[in-house]
Amino acid sequence: MTSVVGQLLLLSFLSIVWTTNVTSLCTSHQSTTTHHPDHDVIIIGGSITGIATAVALKTKLSPINIQIYERAISLEPTGALLSLFPNGMTALQYILGDLQTTRDPEVTLCDILNEQSVPLQRTIIKQVQGGQVTEERVVKSVYKSNERKSPGRFILWYQLQNILLQALQAVSLADENCLSLGCEFQSYSFDNSTGLIHATFKSRSDAGEITFTKTCRLLIGADGIRSTLRPLISRWSSGYLSKPQIRSYKRIIFRALIDATDVASNLMPSIGAAVVYKSATNVGQIFKLQPCSEAKTIALTATAYTEDTEEVVREWNSNEAKSNWRKAFSDFPTYVLDLIDQAPISSVYANCVSDLQLGDKDQSPTLCWSNGHEPVVLVGDAVHGMTPSLGQGANVCLEDAVELTRIFRHVTETAAVSIRDLTHEQFMETTWRLQSVRNDRVVEIHRSSRNQASVKLSADSSLKNYQEKNEDFFRRLYEWKPTYF
Repeated sequence: MTSVVGQLLLLSFLSIVWTTNVTSLCTSHQSTTTHHPDHDVIIIGGSITGIATAVALKTKLSPINIQIYERAISLEPTGALLSLFPNGMTALQYILGDLQTTRDPEVTLCDILNEQSVPLQRTIIKQVQGGQVTEERVVKSVYKSNERKSPGRFILWYQLQNILLQALQAVSLADENCLSLGCEFQSYSFDNSTGLIHATFKSRSDAGEITFTKTCRLLIGADGIRSTLRPLISRWSSGYLSKPQIRSYKRIIFRALIDATDVASNLMPSIGAAVVYKSATNVGQIFKLQPCSEAKTIALTATAYTEDTEEVVREWNSNEAKSNWRKAFSDFPTYVLDLIDQAPISSVYANCVSDLQLGDKDQSPTLCWSNGHEPVVLVGDAVHGMTPSLGQGANVCLEDAVELTRIFRHVTETAAVSIRDLTHEQFMETTWRLQSVRNDRVVEIHRSSRNQASVKLSADSSLKNYQEKNEDFFRRLYEWKPTYF
């Protein structure tokens, strides 16, 4: 295991390995023959969802030419901590399979995943008031299913991204670059005569701003809750979800990373434990310390309520982030706030708690996975962005990647053709099947996450108590298996 600095260097190295030279990208392959697209599949968004989808498709449907276009110009590590529950681990085991690391052929990427993710077995709740701890309790964190009792596992966002980038490298040809950074999606059109999607992107480089178009047979939107592809899909009609709006819960989450060596021994949580400082006077104001990476890295997570969430997010992602954090939690013990100064500014990240509004609670909406007449599909937060209250966001995104891949495999094996030889009707069949398989499950998880966020439960009672009241839901949630075998 490496320290925070070592992890930052590793992600920087992978960014260099996978970054496409924008100038060469935009000047090559400008003309495309009618029936030979630039790529079989284009994925918009190089986050965990986009990379996981590419790995799954390349592993299970080879040969296939996939290109990921990501708006960010670099892959920056942040303090975001992901929850991996049994359903998410099942999805990752399918995606990673027996893929090995490039450093040691005896070690698989699943081994690295298990090594870097940390089980959470208990939470130490410390109630604070006037800068002092006034009460302390311990809560066990074991999540039940019929098959097993399993604690949630936690991994840093960029650690999982590193693992998936290594997987993408492992399933790619030596001279193949599947991830293009600094490319912002603009629009697309579908050519009925050729069955090809024409996707337009804009990139910025030292040479200036360049607009370019690439063709593909399938366009996948994995660009998050603020997807630029979603508004272009024209399926806001009767019987389907009305054009979804992003809903804010007036809550902000602030994250950062510090090296464990910078934490006093009396403040340092042990492996498998998290320490949560909870305000006695300001409901929902929480400051959490959680060890990662064999206790060499500590993830700091703070949650507070605010009226002007978007404005606060901009301020908290500025150079004044640390001072803003300290001001917001001035009622907390000084020794806790001092930890903020230990975090590298590059690891500091703030965002608001939000989701995609699915309509009235009595409705059962059909989400917009596709528009029904073009080979375009949305996955992950682009179609079902949800609150983090159940810790299911990343898990459900990984499920999407697996289900989409298995559906394509089912359709290609049934037709005895490769994905490159599928007809337009067969592409439409895959998008319909994805909606059929995923919609009801995702809506239920989304609404459960929303309900959990709305009641504003305290840190020590939220998920544990919610599970006890909804045991059947959690059994089905955690025991998920891919639909097509």
